[in-house]
Amino acid sequence: MIAIVIPYYKINFFRQTLESLKEQTDKRFNVYIGNDNSPDDPLPIINEFKDILNINYKCFNTNLGKASLTKQWERCIAMIEDEEWFMLPGDDDTFERNVIEAFYKNEDIINKNNINVVKFATHIIDKKDKVTSKKYSHPRFEKSTDAFFRKFLGDSRSSICEYVFKTSEYKKYTFEAYPLGWYSDTMAILKWSNFDEIYTINDAIVNFRYSKFNISGQKDRNVFKKNLATFLFFRDLLFLNLIKFSNQQKYYIFKYTILYGFLTLKSKLYDA
Repeated sequence: MIAIVIPYYKINFFRQTLESLKEQTDKRFNVYIGNDNSPDDPLPIINEFKDILNINYKCFNTNLGKASLTKQWERCIAMIEDEEWFMLPGDDDTFERNVIEAFYKNEDIINKNNINVVKFATHIIDKKDKVTSKKYSHPRFEKSTDAFFRKFLGDSRSSICEYVFKTSEYKKYTFEAYPLGWYSDTMAILKWSNFDEIYTINDAIVNFRYSKFNISGQKDRNVFKKNLATFLFFRDLLFLNLIKFSNQQKYYIFKYTILYGFLTLKSKLYDA
């Protein structure tokens, strides 16, 4: 079984998320919803789906995500029972109808090749559920190091919502607690794949919602924290994982460690 783990806080598009799970053609998944002490009670919406989806819901007593997004993710993932795989969509992302079905159709290939991280093709959608991007497809088999640099250099995109992770690999490493959770998901993808191959299913799509309500859509906020998180991420690649990358990629790691160290200092002085 697959665990669909939803760290909940924003109600704006939550119904659409659950509706997309309701419409899945393959129902071999369980839903875990961890409420980060939101002011907006999701239970009226959840109750609409409780007879259709196997939902496990917990409301936490503290708002942890404001201080540490990764800690909120971790306590939500801790709700998982014995599922071998899990996904971590946002409370505003949606799945096309065949996402779960496509995973099980590819399960033999995934297991045969000892894949720990699987991803789907993606669209970006707006607040009206309108697709605003091309379809982002990827090589069927690709080293996670190569996939990261394709994204970082602007040739691709990636967010945690479209990935399926092997639970046993998550338990080995959990998340790096970078500020805002910025690049925490990227480091997780690299580590949980053992800096090796990930497998992409291109005939099923996960929709990533880009809006003012998520961190990605907040262009003018958190500049210092985003720069700091990026610096810490590249620092960890440089000092702990450099051997995993090609010579050209090592050059970029050196370059961006220095660049984001400078930008972090600059944004800190500017904010001061």
